[in-house]
Amino acid sequence: MKHAAVLTLTLLTGLASAQQGAQSTRTQMTPEMRARMAQMQPVLDLAETVRLLPELEKNKATAVSKAQARSLLSILTTLQKPAAVSPNDAKKYLTQIEDKILSDKQLTALDSLMLKAEQERAARRAQTQRSGQTGRARIPGMPFGAVGQNAGGQNRSGQTQGGQNQAGQGTGGRPGQFNPFRQGRTADALNAYVKVLQKK
Repeated sequence: MKHAAVLTLTLLTGLASAQQGAQSTRTQMTPEMRARMAQMQPVLDLAETVRLLPELEKNKATAVSKAQARSLLSILTTLQKPAAVSPNDAKKYLTQIEDKILSDKQLTALDSLMLKAEQERAARRAQTQRSGQTGRARIPGMPFGAVGQNAGGQNRSGQTQGGQNQAGQGTGGRPGQFNPFRQGRTADALNAYVKVLQKK
């Protein structure tokens, strides 16, 4: 993928900072949590890319063309349908977006947006630590409970997470899987972007 190095660096920086924040609040990630997070990394990468795509429209030089819009709509509308997006599917869609749809100029702009977004997250984490707030680490694109939840769908106190069944399915699918494009702010932003693309 054309900007895989920058994307990987951005996400690794975010994950490392998140882990540091977790340690500062006495919340340690278990090996199971780390393994699950690594497994879902392609989904997080895709969610971050899709979240930033609308930003390309703010500059005429990087706005997608009518042909690109049609190709993106085919992928984005497909992402809204399943209860869970598998890591393999996420890799496939991300490769299509980066290698077959977006231009080099658009990818460069996307890289810059990703770095800026991570810098902003790092600043917020630093502010949170300085203010003495506590809580679990927040992984971009991952809903609370999707990583920290054990196989029985329970939190550390043994209580079932709200809105999740005992299989730990969350929004549906196998334990640890989810679809960030079906609900929440990511889904709302995607719906708005789909409408923009449909007008191209």
